[in-house]
Amino acid sequence: MADPTSTARRPRFFFGWYIVAGSVLTNALLSAAYFQGFSALFLPIERHFGWNRSVISAAMSLRQLESGIVSPAVGFLLDRLSPRLILLVSAVLVSAGLIGLGLSNGIVTFFASFVVVSLGASGASHAVTWPVILARWFRRKRGIAMGVAVLGPIFGSPFVILNTSLEETYGWRAVLVGWGIITLVLLSLISAVARERPEAYGLRPDGDPPPSGEPPLSGTAASRTQDPGLRLHDVVRTKDFWLLMGYLGAMFAVNSAFQVHHIPYFVQDLGLSPQGAAVSLTLVFVISGIGRIGSGYLLDRSDYRYLLAGVAAMMGLAFVYLQLVDVRSVLGALPFVTLFGIGLGSIIPLRGVLGSVMFGTRSIGSVVGLLQGGAVAAGVFGPLFMGIVFDVSGSYRMAIWALVGISGLALPLTLLMASPARLARRLSAAPPA
Repeated sequence: MADPTSTARRPRFFFGWYIVAGSVLTNALLSAAYFQGFSALFLPIERHFGWNRSVISAAMSLRQLESGIVSPAVGFLLDRLSPRLILLVSAVLVSAGLIGLGLSNGIVTFFASFVVVSLGASGASHAVTWPVILARWFRRKRGIAMGVAVLGPIFGSPFVILNTSLEETYGWRAVLVGWGIITLVLLSLISAVARERPEAYGLRPDGDPPPSGEPPLSGTAASRTQDPGLRLHDVVRTKDFWLLMGYLGAMFAVNSAFQVHHIPYFVQDLGLSPQGAAVSLTLVFVISGIGRIGSGYLLDRSDYRYLLAGVAAMMGLAFVYLQLVDVRSVLGALPFVTLFGIGLGSIIPLRGVLGSVMFGTRSIGSVVGLLQGGAVAAGVFGPLFMGIVFDVSGSYRMAIWALVGISGLALPLTLLMASPARLARRLSAAPPA
């Protein structure tokens, strides 16, 4: 790998794309071991301990609640500390939490381990840390860079199928302990690629060289350089910040609720086999790549409000399909998988891109952290709500209709947000650092 400090001219290959690759690899591992991969272990753990559906759903909700609390703190730290340090500490926590889950012998150790692994995942995932780094390394190509950077789950989600097979052969404990060891080694190595700002290497965002005659900044000076944009206290005073947080909260509530219960719903409500349900979940994340890259591309080139409205409509239609069509196979689920997958993927790059486009990069860590925290807080009750509905009624039908309603409520929020031209005027009027 070339040293990014080796030349002040435009490099043949911009180092920012190595950071994009680091995000992809990190989140592929987290998806395989925890975010999506844990879904394959949901029912075996439930059967082992004899817990009802609400108990494990509550653990998933605790994961969301903790992320909502921790994400703003991660964002604030990213405005002040090295991202490499945050990623390294997060790798240790993810590993310790996964091993703890594999060794848990009751509800207390199970929940405590969930707290630890969720804490690490909040710092290592593409929710806050990687988008903040990339917002500083890219400007013209920020949307497409973010879209590619969040492709990790596409490569990690097929491990849901592998985890299902491994669980049947070795048991759920061995699967979790194995992933704990793997994540410690690989996530620690990947953290080395995280570099805070391009200015420290004589570059500008997108790999542009500095103006002729301007000396490159040292690493220390560059880290103290104030990026353009609004101060945090000015950001939280804008109507657009709260509208965006409300929209992301609605979408996160829908996504988190269904992702946790995807396999149980397809197995017990629709009658698919565990392997068929795992395939459908894998397809969701494979197809989500269209949304991840597509939304990033469109965010660089079009009015973001139309994109947000289209995503909300797509999500609502996906769940309407499940309610109106008798789905009995993976093939029959493909329309849902396509709509939900593209919608899910489109949401992922939004926090980092819109946070910087709407408010600049001066306080980007804090802004993205607050957006993530607010969105997660709004979605914290989604998995628990679906679990309770199932325990009370014996099916997920009413919960699915609720997800349709939430998607519909997100649509009018997009119409109230400021136009791109108005956002540009506001940023240009921001006081200098």
